[in-house]
Amino acid sequence: MIKLQYIILAGGSGERFWPLSTRETPKQFLKLFGDKTLIRQTFERIAESTEPEKIFVITSKDQVERTSLEIPEIPSENILGEPFRRNTGPACMAGMLMAADSEPVMVLPADHRIPSKEKFIALCNVAAKGSEKLGGLFTFGIRPTRAETGYGYIETGQEMASGIREVLQFHEKPDRKRAESYVEKENYFWNSGMFLWRKADFLEEMKGCSPDVFNALIDMNPHEEDSVYESYKRSPSISIDYALMEKSRNVFNVPADLEWSDVGSWQSIRELEGYSDDGGKNVLVDSKQVFIRNDESKTVGVVGLEGIIVVNTSDGLLIASEEEAQKVREVAKRIKGEEI
Repeated sequence: MIKLQYIILAGGSGERFWPLSTRETPKQFLKLFGDKTLIRQTFERIAESTEPEKIFVITSKDQVERTSLEIPEIPSENILGEPFRRNTGPACMAGMLMAADSEPVMVLPADHRIPSKEKFIALCNVAAKGSEKLGGLFTFGIRPTRAETGYGYIETGQEMASGIREVLQFHEKPDRKRAESYVEKENYFWNSGMFLWRKADFLEEMKGCSPDVFNALIDMNPHEEDSVYESYKRSPSISIDYALMEKSRNVFNVPADLEWSDVGSWQSIRELEGYSDDGGKNVLVDSKQVFIRNDESKTVGVVGLEGIIVVNTSDGLLIASEEEAQKVREVAKRIKGEEI
């Protein structure tokens, strides 16, 4: 097994899971599955495959202390607090400046659900071996199980090495008809947002594909607050997909037959947990396909409705159609006084 370094991206803003998540408690700190937070589960998924000193976390400046409390094993100097939200492109660049030149670096979000850490680590090693042979940038494509319109897709070509395919094109989130056509083909995969590369390969590709991000951050000292502030102030806000992956001509895909969810909305929680039953604090009358998350002592009654999500917490009450669950972030933005 190849030793890896890891960058955990934990810059969530707590919008899609309102009212359970807030700006003070973004998604990575929620206990959606079991008694551990998502970021703690992410750490434990990789902890046995490397040393804590080789794990880095990129989060917001306001969440550094809480992140350290959730993962005390990681040295405090390995947790970088971003002074501004600049999306995943600058976050990946900042993380790579902290990583060593030696082992490959795996980049993963802090809030995904992957039950099998053994399968996950095995796939990481497939990519790591591929990076030794092919160089370049590696992404992990989840084999689709349905015509999902909420994910981007990766179109792949020929096999370049065992378990590795060339990437032909990235596709934005499709409509239903196009998603159905993707699922029928064997060479389309969900874009998981997980990546692997070596530091030298990443910096070379980033310099050529996204010089504005590269030039803003390349001289940054990630351990000096003023340096981080000034560098981030100069950097544009852009995702790693737009900044690098969709521009590079040196991208490979590791097809992943893996139980996986990006836990992107209340709908994804419903898909994992199923619909709620009538009984206890839930009273359903002439209603079906209802999901209820009730953290309060009051009873929730639903009459004559279908396909809805109800979330009741001390901070607020959400009632949404399941099909429109992605728009919950608009409620959170309005509460924060932001324009949509």
